[in-house]
Amino acid sequence: MTKYTVLTTFPTNRGSANVGDQLIEIAVKRLMEKEKGRVEFLTIFREDSLDAHLDEINATAGVLLPGFPIRDVPMYPGCYRLVDDLRRIKVPLIPIGANWNMYPGDATTRHSLHYSPQTHAFLRHVAAGVETFSCREYHVCEVLRKHGINNTVMTGDPAWYDPDFLGKPLHRPAKVETVVFSPPLSAFYRNQGLDVLEMLAVLFPAARRFCAMHLADAKVSRFTDKRPTNDASMRVDVAEKNAAIRQRAVELGFEVLELAGDVTKLDFYRECDLHVGYECHAHLGFFRQRRPSVLIAEDARGVGFNYTLGVGGFDGFERKGPQIPMAKEGGTSGYCVSAAEFAMAPARATVAAEVRQFLTEEVDSGFRRYAGLADFIDETYEKSMAPFLRRLR
Repeated sequence: MTKYTVLTTFPTNRGSANVGDQLIEIAVKRLMEKEKGRVEFLTIFREDSLDAHLDEINATAGVLLPGFPIRDVPMYPGCYRLVDDLRRIKVPLIPIGANWNMYPGDATTRHSLHYSPQTHAFLRHVAAGVETFSCREYHVCEVLRKHGINNTVMTGDPAWYDPDFLGKPLHRPAKVETVVFSPPLSAFYRNQGLDVLEMLAVLFPAARRFCAMHLADAKVSRFTDKRPTNDASMRVDVAEKNAAIRQRAVELGFEVLELAGDVTKLDFYRECDLHVGYECHAHLGFFRQRRPSVLIAEDARGVGFNYTLGVGGFDGFERKGPQIPMAKEGGTSGYCVSAAEFAMAPARATVAAEVRQFLTEEVDSGFRRYAGLADFIDETYEKSMAPFLRRLR
């Protein structure tokens, strides 16, 4: 039986318990088992030191890096603790579905992006150890090529793929009877998120409606912009934003789903007709189970998924000023955490109306614009992800 080390982005019993991070880890393991047969995994949180496990790690076939986050915060040692000398790791470091993130993540962001020499060196070290560098969407490939890393392949996010649904058609509801909303991560998107929530209540008055919370509040609330401002909306932190959305959701007849920390709860999505919101892995949670979804992009992650998947995507922001560096208090996440960032690219006031028009057209047509989505996911798996996994030793 082959054994791999997995450096997960999901820390057990720590932090925000982001169920999307857990989904990525579980998806990678299921796909590995599908393509490699019986596989054993040694799972360690990416921010933990590997020193105590080094002999066991070096006896595995490689170190899998699901959702490999390319960041300048720094990446190593930072996002990844690893060991003090990378030469002590004798097996390859293998990104699966690498991602990048900055705010707002548009073309201006990508064109102005230059990673530090330290991050660049780490990326080169990782790329040199693998035949192909797996990226979860096309913009990640672009960012890596900009930094001289050319052995990239767009495999898709592991969370696109559920082995139980590969080869199956998309559910295209004639009537939306169950709709799920997921809120924005950034506190600066609170008002826009409330507009979308209220639009869904009006558009689908007879539907059963849910508000899905993918993260616990405890850790993410520290990403608050504390600088003085005259605009009260700039002083709302993440926990307050989530409380406001929960309260308004209940007032509008939504049932609040607390999903953090339990990936099995995402199976509920296969019983629903539609997702609309900001959470990337709610979006992918619907797509992987062949359900239509709309994603409002609030940073590079959403922008990249919308560009790559090609349907149901809206930019939540509009560019107003030149790119500024990502605020340090944003940690590894990259979404909007400061008034300066929000001034550069504020939330678009017309998003809720645009999404409503789009959904009206899709309901009327039986979600015609989603007709090719299942085939795209299946073909990307067969032509890119599956061959990538099969080539791993």
